Amino acid sequence: MIEMLKLKVANQIRRKRALETRWFLYEFIDKNPGLTIYDLTKKLNWTLGKVDYHVKKLLKDGIIKNSEEIVNGRVKKAYHPTPFGEHINWDEMKHTKKPEEVK
Repeated sequence: MIEMLKLKVANQIRRKRALETRWFLYEFIDKNPGLTIYDLTKKLNWTLGKVDYHVKKLLKDGIIKNSEEIVNGRVKKAYHPTPFGEHINWDEMKHTKKPEEVK
């Protein structure tokens, strides 16, 4: 029973750290839009696997987007944040006005 409790706590800690990592990565991309995965690995001093994993999660959740261009015959993917307001369902927020409605 104690082992199950320890496992549950360890999993909660891992999930929290993963969310903190993604939030950090989102903020970094927000402040430095247009970077490639290679650029992110160098600037953050993270492994390619770590950056790739979290970038894929952020893309899947629609938190960031990528753009592609051909450079020297190769596809270059750059990552950009999506505007945070796109993630808010304003219809569900009864007492909050949309930013364009606030004067």
